[in-house]
Amino acid sequence: MLKEERTSLLLVPEISLTPQTVDRFISRFGEEKIAVLHSKLSAGERYDQWNKIRIGTAKVVIGARSAIFAPVKNLGLIIIDEEHDTSYKSEMTPRYHTKEVASYIAKENNISVLLRKCYPRFSNIL
Repeated sequence: MLKEERTSLLLVPEISLTPQTVDRFISRFGEEKIAVLHSKLSAGERYDQWNKIRIGTAKVVIGARSAIFAPVKNLGLIIIDEEHDTSYKSEMTPRYHTKEVASYIAKENNISVLLRKCYPRFSNIL
């Protein structure tokens, strides 16, 4: 997507998974191209990240469930990591399921949604 100058949205199921994911992406693509959204950000940090997304500076947006509503410019791909995780379903008002919202956004923008599943390894079976 970067070669096509499009933005990617990576959703992770838990905030605790965000720092290691962000570190990997920053080391690969540089901090200026990465934006992070989650509930543990201060109001100022959230504003800075939201603005970076809104103006199109961020080319990779990483966040938890609510990041699906970020004002991403030129969206090219949505990745939902560990898509089977129940945390993608919001029980608070407004209720939504992140996969359904992502599917709608993808259809409206003619883009793809990548659903990534991770399962524990069963080394004792080998």
